[in-house]
Amino acid sequence: MNTAADPLMALAARVDAIQPFHVMELVKEAQRLEAAGRDIIHMGIGEPDFTAPEPVVEAVRARGGFTIVDEIYQGLSYDAPPASALSFGDDVVTVNSFSKYFNMTGWRLGWLVVPPALVDTFEKLAQNLFICPSALAQHAALACFEPAALDIYETRRLEFKRRRDFIVPALERLGFTVPVMPDGTFYVYAHCGGVAHAAAGDSAALTQAMLHDAGVVLVPGMDFGVHAPHDYIRLSYATAYPRLEEAVERLGRLFNLR
Repeated sequence: MNTAADPLMALAARVDAIQPFHVMELVKEAQRLEAAGRDIIHMGIGEPDFTAPEPVVEAVRARGGFTIVDEIYQGLSYDAPPASALSFGDDVVTVNSFSKYFNMTGWRLGWLVVPPALVDTFEKLAQNLFICPSALAQHAALACFEPAALDIYETRRLEFKRRRDFIVPALERLGFTVPVMPDGTFYVYAHCGGVAHAAAGDSAALTQAMLHDAGVVLVPGMDFGVHAPHDYIRLSYATAYPRLEEAVERLGRLFNLR
C-alpha cells in the first residue's frame, strides 16, 4: 500500500504506476510562470477562444452489435461538407456535443442519435445515471440553432480554417513536419525531429524548452498514442490569430531563425 501522500490514507501501490496527463502538467507549469509575470501563449489545450469516420460497420454487424461513433468535431470540417456515420445505416449510434462547434466548452452538454429500437433503453439509462442536463443548459443549447447563432458559428469555423492555413505552413518553416493536413478540428500533429534545437526529436524536452525559453505552450505526443510519441508535438490553434503570429515569432527566435 502507498501511504506517501498521507499516512492516514492508504492507497494501492499501483497508483504510483499511473502516468499524469502530460498536457495538464504543462498547463499547470505555464500557469505558475504566468503567476510570476511571464506572458505565455497557450497552444496546448483545444478549448476554443470564442471527419467523418470510415465504416467499421459491417464487421460490427456481422457480430450482432451496433456501432457507436464520436462525432464531436463533425461540424468543424474545412475542406469538404461533413458527413455523419448515420448514413451507414440504422444500426449506428452517434455521440455529439455542444463543446466544439458551438464553443460551449465546460457546459457538459451533448446528445445521442440512436436507432428507434434503442430509445427506451437509452432513456432508462439516462434516468438512472443523470436524469437530465440543467434547464439553463438546455435553453442555451436551443439558442444555438437560431439562424443568427448559426451564422456566428459558421464565421468562427471559417476563422479556424484561416488559422489552420496560417499555422501549418508556419510550422513547416520552423522545421516541423506536418504529415497530415488537418481537415477539421483545431489541432496540428507535427514531427519535431527537424527543428534547429538540441531537444529536436524529444517532444517532452522540446515542449519544456518552448515553454520556459519562448513562453509558448505546445504539448508532447505522449498523451495521444503509442506510435513514436517522442517524435511528435500537438498544437491547438484555438487561440487568437495575433497570438499565433506572436508564437511563431517567438519560436523562430528560439530556433535562431529570426
